[in-house]
Amino acid sequence: MNAPLLRALSGFRQIDSRWIALITVVLLAVPMFVSVPLKMVAFPATRAMKKAIDDLPPDAIIVLSTDWDSGTRGECMPQTAAVIDYLFKTNRRFGIIGFIPQGPELAQDLCDELARKHGKTYGKDWINWGYRPNYVATIIAMMNDIPGTLKNDIRGDSLVNEPLTQELKTLKRAGLLIEITGTRLYGVFLQFAAGVPLAFGCTGVSGPDMYPYLQSGQAKGLLVGLGGAAQFEDITDYHDAQGNRGGQGTRGMGSQSLGHLLVMVLIVMGNLGVWAQRRLDDQPPGSLPPSTPADGAPAGDEEVTS
Repeated sequence: MNAPLLRALSGFRQIDSRWIALITVVLLAVPMFVSVPLKMVAFPATRAMKKAIDDLPPDAIIVLSTDWDSGTRGECMPQTAAVIDYLFKTNRRFGIIGFIPQGPELAQDLCDELARKHGKTYGKDWINWGYRPNYVATIIAMMNDIPGTLKNDIRGDSLVNEPLTQELKTLKRAGLLIEITGTRLYGVFLQFAAGVPLAFGCTGVSGPDMYPYLQSGQAKGLLVGLGGAAQFEDITDYHDAQGNRGGQGTRGMGSQSLGHLLVMVLIVMGNLGVWAQRRLDDQPPGSLPPSTPADGAPAGDEEVTS
């Protein structure tokens, strides 16, 4: 291989980090504005989540626990949005609760937007019971009396006249309890909501801990990380308010995929640079022509003669 090409390749070892940062920002931002075609392959765990919802009787009421906050919203919010959209689309009624303060508030914003899209009514098609402290005591009490335990919804309105809550008087009667969390609260539901069908959404790092519950039958379905949200959007034919296919999960996977591609390209370039430099170093002294500006090396000072 000729010396100019080797010198050019060796320059890959010292790419200006500012260029890398700029390219990274551009690649991560593009899918937020332009659709990136990705072929989604839904995992069996994701398909099991859809099946758990589809197999419910028409009058079943679902409880959705949104136990995540701003720290895990990148993965849990797309999962929550995809699940809520599918519940509205399939005319499933549900109640939201959370044991992390931000969770029900963020879920409320999602529900308000998606309810307008699907023409659903608060109190009739869905309700938000808000944040509740002391999750163990609350879950145990809800197993026997939801209205008496919670008393008010997120708006402060009494549950006495809320038809959805009056119909679902105990957690035992819930058709399905879906826990979407960035924490380990799923263990509390497994322990204290025994007998209630459970399904989970979790962050990618928690996925390996959750699969045994799916394999044992304790969990009816499972969404893992941003990929789980994107897969669920794909198999439920999610469309946003503008009619574009895919939601936050699909767009996020576009950014993630381009980011991974950039990392792989940079690894290849870095290794090429190291290989080229070693080839240059292995050449006998004096066997290589002097570098020139065209080779990518700085030119030396020229001697001025009169």
